[in-house]
Amino acid sequence: MLVLNSDNSMLISYFKDLQEKLVYLYKLNEIDNEVNWSEIQNAFNSILKLDTELTEVDLKIKVKEAIETKTGKITIKMY
Repeated sequence: MLVLNSDNSMLISYFKDLQEKLVYLYKLNEIDNEVNWSEIQNAFNSILKLDTELTEVDLKIKVKEAIETKTGKITIKMY
């Protein structure tokens, strides 16, 4: 509470940023508990074993039905 009432704007900004990151980590942890990531990893590894010359693997996870799709992309470099 003393930080929020402080005159030091850098200190206030630091703790606000820290709080946002903690909320983000909490949400990621909740998602991690809901999704079976090992099943996704096993599917990925089996695709790599089928064709060793692959340069990219696209993974699409449909989370709900939608008329207009909104997509988030994650790029992972493994080299």
